[in-house]
Amino acid sequence: MPRWNPWRALRASSIDLAFASLDGERGRWTRRGEHDEILLEETLDRRSRREVLAHELVHAERGVGWPLATAATMEREEERVWRIALDRLAPPEEVAAYLEARASVGPVTVDDLAEEFDLSPRAAARVARLWLVRHPPGRTSAADAVGAGEPSAGAG
Repeated sequence: MPRWNPWRALRASSIDLAFASLDGERGRWTRRGEHDEILLEETLDRRSRREVLAHELVHAERGVGWPLATAATMEREEERVWRIALDRLAPPEEVAAYLEARASVGPVTVDDLAEEFDLSPRAAARVARLWLVRHPPGRTSAADAVGAGEPSAGAG
């Protein structure tokens, strides 16, 4: 079964997509009545566009956002939405299989995860942190395969 593709999901939806300068934001989802629109920062690289699109699509599915949600709700929602989006882009069972397969070769770096799952180093670092939270070292051999979960330069 092919991995979830946010571009395919967008095409299957009625959501409009546009690219614009977002003054520091990477993406924005808005709903007006029954109409959804996603704006992506026009300077994002290919992998970041894919990740931010996935994130904004999850926002649209969940329907939680400004201006109705409080700042506290949005802070929690942002983390939930990133977790859901990254689990779709790098499904936990596929991450586990990859770590198990690579464990015999040596530790897996954030760059390895980025390459395998077509993620930016920033997103791959989040996937590694999620894996380590879900599978603390010593509990499973695959967890021990993640090389300290250190992000590459510029990730965060």
